[in-house]
Amino acid sequence: MTRSCALAGRLLAAAVLLAAPAARADDDPKKVARPAENAIEVKLTDDSVVKLTLLDGSIEFVTPHGKLTIPVTEIRRVELGLRIPDDVAALIKAAAADLGSAQFKRREEAMGTLLKYREKSYPTLKEVARSSDAEVSKRAEELIEKLEAIVPRNRLDLPEHDVIHTDLSKIAGRIVAPTLRARSFTFGEVPLKLSDVAAMSVTGFRDRTEVVNALPDPGTLTNYQQPPHIGKEYVFKVTGTANGSTIWGTGTYTLDSALAVAAVHAGVLKVGQTGNVRVTILPAMAGFIGSTQNGITSSPYAQYPGAYQIHPK
Repeated sequence: MTRSCALAGRLLAAAVLLAAPAARADDDPKKVARPAENAIEVKLTDDSVVKLTLLDGSIEFVTPHGKLTIPVTEIRRVELGLRIPDDVAALIKAAAADLGSAQFKRREEAMGTLLKYREKSYPTLKEVARSSDAEVSKRAEELIEKLEAIVPRNRLDLPEHDVIHTDLSKIAGRIVAPTLRARSFTFGEVPLKLSDVAAMSVTGFRDRTEVVNALPDPGTLTNYQQPPHIGKEYVFKVTGTANGSTIWGTGTYTLDSALAVAAVHAGVLKVGQTGNVRVTILPAMAGFIGSTQNGITSSPYAQYPGAYQIHPK
C-alpha cells in the first residue's frame, strides 16, 4: 500500500515537471504577438467607400495636451482633417501661378488641375482670389464657385485637426503617421494614405441616395432645364461610352452634354460599364472648363442656361 502511494507521488511529480516547460513557453517574452486587426469602412475624398482591415495595433495621436497611443480596436470612427501632400501642394501652387499665364491652353490646363484637386485647391484659390491682378482674381473666383457647387461645404471648410471617436470619448488632434497599414480583400496588404481619406468608421456609412429603381439614360439632360428640376438630385442607369456628341465641362457639365460620355470623363463609369450615375441639376453657370480625363476630352464653354453635376461614387 505504501509502495503504491510512493509510486503515485513520483508519477504526479513527473507530470508537473513535464507540464512546466509548456507553461513557461506561453509566457515567453520573446514570443511575437499577432497585431490587432480591425475591419473598417473607409470613405475616400472622392466620396467612394472601401472596406479594409487595419493592421496597425495602435495609432499615435498628437493632441494639444500631449501624445496618445490609441488601440485600433477601441476606435469607432475617425474624421480626417485637411492633408495636402508636398507633391500635390507643388502642383496646386504651379497651377495657381499659371492662372495668370498669357497662353490660353496653359490657363485652361491650370484650371483643370485646380478643379481636379477639389478641396485641396480651395485654400490656395481663396488666397489667389485676393490677387491685385483682376483677371487672375476673376478666374480664381470662377473656380471657387465651381468647387462650391460640386464639393460638399463641410469638405471645403476642413480643419487641420483629426477627430477620433471611441466608445467613451471624442478626441481632437492629429494622426502622426501619413499612412496606415491595411488589408484589402482584392489587393492584399496596401498602404492607406490619409491624404486620400475623408473618414473611417467601424459601423460603416449609410448612403443617403440609396436607390432601388434608377431612371433610364436620358441621353442629355436638356429636358431638366425647367425650374421644378433645379437643385434636385436624380439617379440614372447609364452605360459608359467614349462615343457621342461633344461634352462641355469638368465635374459640372452643360445640360446638353451626353451623360454616358460625361460619366466616363468624370470617372464614375468605365467605357462599356453599366451603373447608376447620380447627378444634381444646377441653374445657369458662368462658364465651363474643358479637360482631358479618363481618355475623354471635354470642351470649355461660356455661360449656359443649365448644368448638371455628377457626384463621385
